Amino acid sequence: MSEPNGPNRKLIGWAIVAVCVVLAIIIAIAVAGDGNSPEKYLRKNFDHVSGSDPDSDAGIVFEDDGTVTSVAAKIASGSDADENRAEGANSYLRYDDDWLVVVEPRTPSGSTITLYEYDRGYRHHSTVIGLWGWNSYYGRNSGGGSSGGSSFRGGGSGSGK
Repeated sequence: MSEPNGPNRKLIGWAIVAVCVVLAIIIAIAVAGDGNSPEKYLRKNFDHVSGSDPDSDAGIVFEDDGTVTSVAAKIASGSDADENRAEGANSYLRYDDDWLVVVEPRTPSGSTITLYEYDRGYRHHSTVIGLWGWNSYYGRNSGGGSSGGSSFRGGGSGSGK
């Protein structure tokens, strides 16, 4: 008769531990895989019009029959936007330094929603979002000091550098 703590029982124990570890890794990857991208939410809740790459010049475009304000509020409540601001007729939702969602009025009614990779969206809308201190990712943290100023002070003669 085999003993209760024999080699087979140890092997089964290690197999259970290995399966648990693999499941934990798969769950962690699945949860972290989307990051803070609002793309999944937009695809599920709005009509896809064009585009498949948020890093393209056109971004990924969706549309909805709601007003800009109501659509932006719906996106903000259903996704993890770091900031939601309105300027003129448009709304802008920022997701860290990764994503920018722009909600604009659609003619004759409704809204157009564009998802950009953050830097691409910044290039298209920098005249608005640049005024809020939403810098381009590549320009962020390039300066020195806590004031956010640049450590470069120019060349030539003069003081205050």
